[in-house]
Amino acid sequence: MTKTKITNELVASIFATMRIVRESSQNHKKRDPFSVLQLEVLNYVLVKENPTMKDISNYLCVTPPSATSVVNGLVMAKKLERINDTTDRRIIRLVISAKGKNEAQKWNQEKTERMKKILSVLSEKEKEELIRIFTKISKAYHS
Repeated sequence: MTKTKITNELVASIFATMRIVRESSQNHKKRDPFSVLQLEVLNYVLVKENPTMKDISNYLCVTPPSATSVVNGLVMAKKLERINDTTDRRIIRLVISAKGKNEAQKWNQEKTERMKKILSVLSEKEKEELIRIFTKISKAYHS
């Protein structure tokens, strides 16, 4: 098999796997796509600690007005709070509330359980190899 063919098959496999993971997230408990976005934003705010709206729009790969729409629902539901940046009043940061943190943690647990199910087809050796590969890729992009 040629290098190009191997690379193409690898890319196709990665996208197919991502599709399976995404579909399992959307089908699980019949969540609508908007709430999945909201849960992902909660998780991002939980991990990033006080991101800006620009950070959210970049993370979601959407325009700032679209990100604002997602965040507004979370603020109204008292899962996120907007606060002024301490060094620049023009910047608004997001803080997760206890209610939002609880929901994000539940969402992470659900995702972990679904991923465990998806990965159950792999042997322990294959899982270790996958960890090694993902770690190598991650290091290449964070160096």
